[in-house]
Amino acid sequence: MPSTQWKEVFLPGEGERHVAAARDIVAMQRRKSERYGRGRALHRKGTGAALGRLTVAGGLPAHAAHGLFAKPGEHPVWVRFSNGGVDVQSDRRPDIRGFAFRVFDVQGESALGGPTDHQDFSLINQTRFAFPTSEHFLQLVLAAGKGPGALLAWFFKAFGPLGALKRLKEMAGTFKRPFTGYATESFSSVLPIACGPHACKVRLQPLSQRTPRPEAAADWGADFAAQAAEGPIRYALQLQFFEDEARTPIEDATVEWPESVAPWLTVGELVVQAPSKDKVFLEQIERGVFDPWQALAAHRPLGEVMRARKVVYFESEKARGASA
Repeated sequence: MPSTQWKEVFLPGEGERHVAAARDIVAMQRRKSERYGRGRALHRKGTGAALGRLTVAGGLPAHAAHGLFAKPGEHPVWVRFSNGGVDVQSDRRPDIRGFAFRVFDVQGESALGGPTDHQDFSLINQTRFAFPTSEHFLQLVLAAGKGPGALLAWFFKAFGPLGALKRLKEMAGTFKRPFTGYATESFSSVLPIACGPHACKVRLQPLSQRTPRPEAAADWGADFAAQAAEGPIRYALQLQFFEDEARTPIEDATVEWPESVAPWLTVGELVVQAPSKDKVFLEQIERGVFDPWQALAAHRPLGEVMRARKVVYFESEKARGASA
């Protein structure tokens, strides 16, 4: 049985810092929207949207059987694929890739208060976060929004010459590994959420045997469509549970929880159809919300970075007139 002795540590002044960061992120978002049209601050470019179905497994162990996973069943799902950047740019450019999905036919108390009928997951093709807290990450986003020169200058100002070189090397390593496609990659929440009294991270692990296509980088949405032409793409939905603060910390977002300490448990299977071409559906996806705080209270997001997302996402969604 995984430990329930996790805890969140609230930093002095973090609430005020989150509000100030949200104001700056929304200002950047507005500038980008003047150039590209209405859109998100991050993950602005959607590369595809699809329908899917999540089957929650039966017979799960007690520590996993909470919230969405409390009982077996099938749930309709909406999926949005995206590039992580603040600009609309070629799929060939190195970037973080996003796999967000909303699970419907859910009933329970919301992490935001009141009832909810859905559960959102926001995953990326990484296994750890770039910084321990949100402060430097949000500063990096704002610098990146001004261009490569401003981003480079920010690294040197924030970390000094040696620290900047180290961070830039780490950043280059993050983007060095080629992305092979949404049908062939794993995607992780990176950050923890609750699972009843426990804490866990979330992962999608591809089950469909698909071979990466050499020409895929030109258009990741078209690549997924080509892969799905062979049949729906299947993923194992998995949870990894907190064990102790030393090896599976809640607040240090840079730590990848080791599988030797916290093995992944499969709790369901997500099946995703070919990307939709329905213009009404695509508009719903782009206007809509995929927010980890749009969640059951049993799966509320945990940690300072997630608390920052709560404030920043809400202000971003409000600024672009998103539909919940």
